[in-house]
Amino acid sequence: MKGRRTLADAKILMERHQMSGLNIQAFCTKELINPATFYYWRKRLRMNENPESSLLIPVSINRNALSDSPTGSNMIELNYPNGVRLTVSCQNDFSLIRELIMLA
Repeated sequence: MKGRRTLADAKILMERHQMSGLNIQAFCTKELINPATFYYWRKRLRMNENPESSLLIPVSINRNALSDSPTGSNMIELNYPNGVRLTVSCQNDFSLIRELIMLA
């Protein structure tokens, strides 16, 4: 399969992979497909099937965890799903905090 693919083409490709019984590397070699292309289309299909999961990232903001810092400024703690915790001052521009959440 060469050229530009549609989501329908990618779905057929994924079905052929499932039916082949081959691992991804062997399937891609057989089909003359770059494995990165295979993974790209697999991700696109998953995002297409469940668009909410691709847009929302479960980040919790704990405003009380570090409310009184030694400097006297209020802090916000961002808890990312992968366990990373980021503490920022409430005095920061909230657009910076929004960017930090979007980068997760």
